[in-house]
Amino acid sequence: MSDWDPQLYNRFRRYRAEPVEHILSRLQLAGDENEKIIDLGCGSGENTLELARRSPRGSALGVDGSPAMIEAARKLLDGEPAGLKARVSFELLDVPEFRADRAYTLIFSNATFHWIPDKPALFAACFDALRPGGTIVVQMPANETETAKMEIGRLARQAPWNTMLGGREHAFHEEPPEFYAAMLARLGYDRIDCYHLTFHHPMDRPADVVQWYRSTGLRPFLDALPKDRHDEFLAQLTARLNSAYGTSGPMTFDFKRLFIWGRRPGT
Repeated sequence: MSDWDPQLYNRFRRYRAEPVEHILSRLQLAGDENEKIIDLGCGSGENTLELARRSPRGSALGVDGSPAMIEAARKLLDGEPAGLKARVSFELLDVPEFRADRAYTLIFSNATFHWIPDKPALFAACFDALRPGGTIVVQMPANETETAKMEIGRLARQAPWNTMLGGREHAFHEEPPEFYAAMLARLGYDRIDCYHLTFHHPMDRPADVVQWYRSTGLRPFLDALPKDRHDEFLAQLTARLNSAYGTSGPMTFDFKRLFIWGRRPGT
């Protein structure tokens, strides 16, 4: 798949930050020199920096499989005070390859686990990477039945797109909170809390929802299409959303997300 576009992804930075704000509202950090934080799928680094700010003497590492995102994160870090820069670093790493042995007090991930096919293996690796008493908190999109996602699938199944896409559908099956609660329990986690929250994002028009997905859920489709057909596909999708939402003007984009909390037992 093509590399991520940090500028396009951050076009809706304010809305994408809302689930992180929810996490931060209940996250308890020690803030001492023993605190070791890792942000799996750190993107352009804003969340990694905020976690480090909230742990005044702790350290934070952000990792991501996108060279463009890591470059953006390092540029962002360059503009921070020296004291913060000394406690934060960014590294290129494909998240499924993450391995560590009791190294971290907090494993944080915003949206990235959604893109990982073998989630049980990654949660198992995270358990191994946590220190006793350490916390994991993961947020993933859970909006497969939302209007725009349904319309993307319907358009992809129609000619001529179905032929060009080779029957490609959105490849990430979403499991309910109960599935993840049971999985984490089997892996040995305790203090497990898994739940859905829906965020309500005002948009100027349905075309903005198309732009939202261009940087995320539409990437596999656009990668599979010839570049000279991208504009046509996006125009047809925009027309479908105007009809499905019943407007070409202001509307609310409802986005459901899954939150997963757990802890490695111990002190």
